[in-house]
Amino acid sequence: MRPLFLDYRRDDPAQHRVGLLVLALEMAGVVAMGISYYSLSAQAVRLEDQVAKVEHKLHPGRSGAKASVADTQQAGAEIKVANDVIMQLSMPWNELFNALEEANSSNIALLGIEPNAAKRLVRVSGEAKNSAALFAYIRILQASKSMSGVYLKHQQVQEQNPEKPIRFTLDASWI
Repeated sequence: MRPLFLDYRRDDPAQHRVGLLVLALEMAGVVAMGISYYSLSAQAVRLEDQVAKVEHKLHPGRSGAKASVADTQQAGAEIKVANDVIMQLSMPWNELFNALEEANSSNIALLGIEPNAAKRLVRVSGEAKNSAALFAYIRILQASKSMSGVYLKHQQVQEQNPEKPIRFTLDASWI
């Protein structure tokens, strides 16, 4: 029996030329659309300026009021962002991280720390070598002065791992 030869890829020069022609036409279309968009956006800006001038001539006091309302809303949004930043900076981050570091042991591997500064909550996820190590870790966090309300939210034994560690998630609020 002779060997079977399958040619899944045909090299047809006519197909290459058609493909290149289609690519060139698409590129020309994209360039034409870009030029059209640029000219239309410039025309829209000119028309908006003309409308603003006409409105200012017809109602000189009204356009200023619209601008002041927009400025007030923008200033309010900026103040809110600034207050959020101040709240984030004033949080006792060092105390939180120190409490987590003090509770750390060789039997616990932290995988994630997700603080929520607005609610003063932290979600800790990690792996423990066994359940005794996990519960000891929780007790240490509960005894910490900077944490309260520490509770185990989720735990799962990693069966595919030969050491069978326990992956956990716990929530706590920090003071």
